[in-house]
Parts: sequence; C-alpha cells; structure tokens
Amino acid sequence: MSQAIQQMFARIAPTYDQANHALSFNKDILWRKDAVALAAKDGFKPRQALDLCAGTGDFALAAQAQWPGVTVTLADFAKPMLSLAQGKGGASFNYLQADALKLPFQDFSFDALLCGFGVRNLDSAEAGVKEMARVLKPGGKAVILDFFKPTGFLTKLAYGFYVSTILPVRGGAISKDKDAYDYLQKSAKGFLSLDQFKALLEKNGFRDIEVQSYTMGVAATLVAVRK
Repeated sequence: MSQAIQQMFARIAPTYDQANHALSFNKDILWRKDAVALAAKDGFKPRQALDLCAGTGDFALAAQAQWPGVTVTLADFAKPMLSLAQGKGGASFNYLQADALKLPFQDFSFDALLCGFGVRNLDSAEAGVKEMARVLKPGGKAVILDFFKPTGFLTKLAYGFYVSTILPVRGGAISKDKDAYDYLQKSAKGFLSLDQFKALLEKNGFRDIEVQSYTMGVAATLVAVRK
C-alpha cells in the first residue's frame, strides 16, 4: 500500500474514533457487532482470527465479545492506529504493523478474518482478496464491512449525499485534515458495488457469501467462506 495513504491514516489516528462515530451517527460500533454476529449465526467459533486494516481495534473487540477465548491478531500499516488499539485491548490481542497486500503469515494461518472499512483503501482490491484467501484456512470466514457503491435509485441518493457532504465536511472538521477526508470521499465513490465485490470474492477462493446492508445501504457486510 502507498506511503502517502499510510501517512494519511497515521495523521488522522488521534481523531479516528471520534470521526467514525460522528460520521456513522454512532452506528459504526453496532455495524461491527452485527457483522461478527452474522458470521457466528451458524455456530461458527474461530480459534485464531486476524483483524486486517485493524485501525483502533473496534472490530477485534467485537470479535472477542462474540467469541470468548479467540486469539485475535491486529494488523495495520499505520503504527499510530495500532498504538491506540493497544490502549483499548492491552495484552489480550497481538499487534503487528503490516501491509495488507504482503502479510507476514504462513498460508492457512487463521480461522477468521475481519476487515472493517479497509478494502477500498488497498492499491488493488483483488490482490487484497487473494491475500485474505491465502492466510485463511479452508472453511474459515472473511467478514468484510465497508462502503460499497450502490446500484438502487434510493440507495444512490442516500449514499451520494453521505459521501459527498457528510463524509468530507464532518470528517474534515473533526480531524482538522480536509485532504484526508476528501481522499476518503473519493475512495468511497470509486469503489466496487456489492455485486462486483461479491464476484471478486467468488473468483478468488470464496463461496457461500452472505450480505447484510445497513442504513439504507450506506454500509454493508459480506461474510464469505474460504473454499
């Protein structure tokens, strides 16, 4: 992943949680809990999980609450994000600064993989999905929560207003970093639709994909099983 994007996330780390809560109207924590619950609904209980593009660790905390006893490794390329995550999770998690496209793990290392609002910031979504498939065990699950480009008329309206107005204005005001949230607006607008991302998962080693949308389609979770 590019050094410029790494530096941007390092800059906004101190206000990242505050901005996320404000931008989602305090729904982002619930979205993560719902995403993990969707993966767990059939009794799925991983022992080793990877929180990829982990940010400040909220997805890892949701996984730990859903699956007591799971060992979670948090990986993020921005060290300040991991420092904040360690302040929340302490010694209950493993922490590693790593590039999502070049993970330092052996094949089939994890039973579950979480990625919240990270795939649209990768230099290549397909390369990221391939790396996810590589480190997941067969039968393991990837839980991906993000903003996907909408296709329905009403969701297009809601999404367009959100990413063009709320995201850059509120995010820039909270972080005092307008450039960062202008970039995040562009990355959201330029990302794949749910159907396109689902096809990418199916092409690169995943099956049995479930989808759950939130807040008129502004955000969505995909849970995919590694073939």
